[in-house]
Amino acid sequence: MKKIIISLLLVLSAIIFVYFLQTRTKLNQSKTISPSPPKIISQIFYSPTLTPTPINAVNIGLMGDLGLGRYITTIARQKKDFSWSFSGVSQILQQNDFNLANLESPIISNCPEGKTGTFTFCGDPQFLPQLKINKFILNLANNHIFNYGQDGFNQTKEFLSSQDIGYVYSHNSNSEFYSIEINGIKFGILGFDLISNPQDNQQKIINLISKYDSQVDWLIVSIHWGNEYLPQAESWRVTLAHQMVDAGADIIHGHHPHVIQNQEIYQNKPIYYSLGNFIFDQNWSKETSTSEIINLTLTKNKIIKTETIPLTIKNNSRPEYLN
Repeated sequence: MKKIIISLLLVLSAIIFVYFLQTRTKLNQSKTISPSPPKIISQIFYSPTLTPTPINAVNIGLMGDLGLGRYITTIARQKKDFSWSFSGVSQILQQNDFNLANLESPIISNCPEGKTGTFTFCGDPQFLPQLKINKFILNLANNHIFNYGQDGFNQTKEFLSSQDIGYVYSHNSNSEFYSIEINGIKFGILGFDLISNPQDNQQKIINLISKYDSQVDWLIVSIHWGNEYLPQAESWRVTLAHQMVDAGADIIHGHHPHVIQNQEIYQNKPIYYSLGNFIFDQNWSKETSTSEIINLTLTKNKIIKTETIPLTIKNNSRPEYLN
């Protein structure tokens, strides 16, 4: 009997041992077939990338005095190429939705040859396609726009309108305000000249800013002001700039000193006291031949990118990117 019990126990042990081996093999096979879950670092680097929600944004360019008179028209006629003065920066300009500059000369039929040293400016109408293709909106409020009288001023507006080129001259109710909407973002522009109108009531400027502020997302004030060739803005301009921002201006676009002056951020709004020359024939100093484009990328309520593009004006007529 004892031998039988021992034999049964041995058989039972053998059965258990075989079962154990089979189970272990299945477990090993299962581990080989089903890989372990990926580590978290794999999830970070290889998880699907969602398409971001598009941001409705607008790119604008700001630059200073754009003169078509004197040597600018003369060299274009000599070269028979009215794109010459723009060609060094056209690629930059055309990437923007619009570019704002101060047109420092009327555009008239039969514009006479500009002599060096003259302060009576005019531009040839053959420049108009370049103003159009390079997406300019133009401030006309400056001390040279009436160099050929009211007729020259009227011709300028007619020429620009014929090419659907935007302009503003806020001293005249007919062209007091310019507005444009791009990608659902509304821009408004006011243009003032405090050189020809030094005694102009500054309260009128504040009132117009207050009037139009609520109509747009971005209100730009383009203003011709200040003494020429100073490196810094005078205190009265700083005070006025702050008052304009307090009244509702979002961007101050300053010009006339023919040199680049200081910039500042006031109440989160950029103020460019003078952007200097852009296309101009003043090659007698480094300061008057140094230029820049300010590119801003804006959403409906925020500037998300600011880029300063340095330029130098070569051949007394052609801004080029400064490496």
